[in-house]
Amino acid sequence: MARKEASIQQKVLSQLEEAQKRVVAFEKQVMQKARAQRKELEALVSRIQSGQELKVISRQANAAKHEVTRRFDGLQRQIAAAVGVASQAQITQINKELARLTKKVDSLLKKPVASA
Repeated sequence: MARKEASIQQKVLSQLEEAQKRVVAFEKQVMQKARAQRKELEALVSRIQSGQELKVISRQANAAKHEVTRRFDGLQRQIAAAVGVASQAQITQINKELARLTKKVDSLLKKPVASA
């Protein structure tokens, strides 16, 4: 019976040693991950303090602003075309054509009419 107890004790001790080894290995993994995350955090803080991160965000915001403006202008043109409203450029062109035609009419009216 003492032999069985010694065998059980031995088994429990070996399981305990294995569990201890796993805990030690787990602690090492956790410490490595913690060090890596700390380095990442320090790098991020450094970039933020240097203003580098802010510059990146500012560039991204400007790029997004330009893209939105471009799309909005395109949408305005599409709406104007669909509704049938003349754009500013078209109005300018029409005004130029109207001025040219007005000059022609005025010049025709100033010419003496030849009697037949």
